[in-house]
Amino acid sequence: MSEAVAAQDDRRAGWFELFFDLVFVVTVSVLAHGLHGDPGPKDFWTFLVLFFPAWWAWANLMVTVNVFGSGSGRVRTVLLAAMPALGLMAAASPEGLGDRAWAYALGAAWIRLLFFVLWFGRAREPGSPLPLWRPMLYCLVPALVWAVSAAVPNPWRFVLWGAAMALEIVLLVVQSGMTEGFYDRLTVEHLVERIGLFVVIVLGESVFTTVAALAEHFTGPSAAAALFGFLVAAELALIFFTWGTGSAARGLTRAQRGHAVRAIRDTVMYLPFVLVSGITVIAAALGTAVAEPDHHLPPGARWALCGGVLAFYTANAAISLRYGDGLGTVLRWYLPCLVLTPGLLLPATLTLPAWGAVGCAAGLVLLLAKLSKLSRNRDHRGAPA
Repeated sequence: MSEAVAAQDDRRAGWFELFFDLVFVVTVSVLAHGLHGDPGPKDFWTFLVLFFPAWWAWANLMVTVNVFGSGSGRVRTVLLAAMPALGLMAAASPEGLGDRAWAYALGAAWIRLLFFVLWFGRAREPGSPLPLWRPMLYCLVPALVWAVSAAVPNPWRFVLWGAAMALEIVLLVVQSGMTEGFYDRLTVEHLVERIGLFVVIVLGESVFTTVAALAEHFTGPSAAAALFGFLVAAELALIFFTWGTGSAARGLTRAQRGHAVRAIRDTVMYLPFVLVSGITVIAAALGTAVAEPDHHLPPGARWALCGGVLAFYTANAAISLRYGDGLGTVLRWYLPCLVLTPGLLLPATLTLPAWGAVGCAAGLVLLLAKLSKLSRNRDHRGAPA
């Protein structure tokens, strides 16, 4: 590892970054609200379409702060200026594909202009490996496309949204982050901590939704559903923070040392979106179960609960494989998830009252946690000393 990387190893997330994340507490809450009750395909699609640009903005800001450092006055100014933009996107989300789509688009354009200011300044520094065209194509052009879309009627507005996002994603795939030197400057500890804190935000939505629903429906069955819902959130947190963060630190370090830039890109930018989306839809299903514990979960909540569990574990399986974990190790806990979620949890949501279905989900997540622990312990015992 280079001296530059070693010098950054002790850098942790600063209080200003945590203050910035408060906006995402609101964003996740607003977007998750649209999935309560009995969401249909349109509601799930709306959530994904509106949540991905917000996640993408957060992920890009996280990487930007990782490279520039949160102590820089310029970075703090950008973070502060980005908060109203993300707040605008969150406030527009309830009608983000309708009457407020223009406001959502302007918020997305605003953030990308801020990216451009920082990265273009870095590209102009003497000896910078970053070409001038990179921030222009990755930041400025998408910002202009988002801004223009605010004045374009539906459905053409959404065509421009897709084009703007596709440009950023494709450029990241083709160019994989500019240079290997760029990835050498990333601080692994900071990346792991920041993604972990984002997961805390999303898990917090699960706890908040469960408790808020119980406050409005203070009955025995609602309390049972809330207790089981809390266990689901706690078990997901246990899985992620007990094994996920440690595996991420080791995997990112190996990838950085081996210049495996695609593995870093996938596990920092792409796959966590699937993981946090899964937790968010689970949170919505838990809120519905607490509100109506004596009834069967409606179809939308049923798919949210089962699909959220599958999304969470699928993302974890993909991340583990990208970090170099053995296929056999991953399959020992992922195959039971693929079998038991449709084979056990889905029938439970069809036959049991909502509180019982959530209890079944808590049991399934606990079982998968135990299988993951046993699999990892087995591999550690078999590893050479």
